Amino acid sequence: MKPSSIVVGGLIFLTTLISPIQTLPTFDIREMRSVKQLSKCWAHNLQKYNISLKEKVEWRPIWEDVSIWCFNRKSDKFRLTLNDYGDFGEVLQRNRSTVLFVHGWLQNKLQFAEGAKRLALAVTSRNYCVVDFESLATVELRLFINQVSLRIATFLAGFVQSLGAIDIPPEQVTLVGEGVTAHLVGQTGQLLAGQLGSIIGLDPLGPFYTVGPAMQSPRGTLDPTDARFVQVWYSSIGQLGSPMPLGHQNIYLNGGLHPQPACSCFSKAFGTTNLLTQLCSHYFVVEVFKATLDPSIDLLATKCHSYKHFLAGRCRIRPSTTRRVISNDGTEPGNFYLQTSLKPPYL
Repeated sequence: MKPSSIVVGGLIFLTTLISPIQTLPTFDIREMRSVKQLSKCWAHNLQKYNISLKEKVEWRPIWEDVSIWCFNRKSDKFRLTLNDYGDFGEVLQRNRSTVLFVHGWLQNKLQFAEGAKRLALAVTSRNYCVVDFESLATVELRLFINQVSLRIATFLAGFVQSLGAIDIPPEQVTLVGEGVTAHLVGQTGQLLAGQLGSIIGLDPLGPFYTVGPAMQSPRGTLDPTDARFVQVWYSSIGQLGSPMPLGHQNIYLNGGLHPQPACSCFSKAFGTTNLLTQLCSHYFVVEVFKATLDPSIDLLATKCHSYKHFLAGRCRIRPSTTRRVISNDGTEPGNFYLQTSLKPPYL
């Protein structure tokens, strides 16, 4: 079946199914009473999939370190979504597409909160939530990758599954992650057997995942099987970002190359290999994406064989090859390129 979609503010929401529904590794949700209980069951259930949750250090229960805040229009602010399912109906609309923004390593829920609120006020037919794991976000990167990421992914998988209590199946859910958490939301999608509606990965981390001597197994890396549609944005290929195309649709900002033009002040002062310059390019994609959360922003990306062809003008901008990052045709697969300005809104 050909997918139809609505892409609003940089977010993709599938409205039809791309493939027949597969049996999820799940259990009778009617026997569950809270996200905490469901998360425990998920952790036990994962053993059947040979995913090791062994840890070298002691951790608090994951639900003590991960919280989910959803925008509530009655109070015009984000409200903490409690573990009890009875609370869901007070914060979330039933049977609506739902977006979970997962902040990055060394970040917190405020990373996406402003943009998510703007979108929620403009597009009231969907639920918007931000995931907060700030107390775990300062863990050393290697430790986070090896021991924390999958635990958070497990909790999120349980939460997504629990949304079925208010008639929101996984295929109506979009997860957004950046850097390390782009892979984390991919792990969540994998735990849900690829039934997530969509994933948006912002400059997925390359080191430890797709490049370097300590590469993760493919099981831990974002890939097209993690959701019905996977869109990936790139801005620091060859440095912090992954050089491999990881999605059905791959969007390259200024070729996805480091250093980004907006980071010229850092590259002139410190050089292109300096970590500050690398971080500037890495986070630039997040700033551009957040700009698209304003429904009035139209950001165009052109489908093209390569960045070289794009720069040479060999891929003409016409309706069949141009996709607005906010459009009704945003789920076309392939590689897309766009040039940005140096300042918001980057048109």
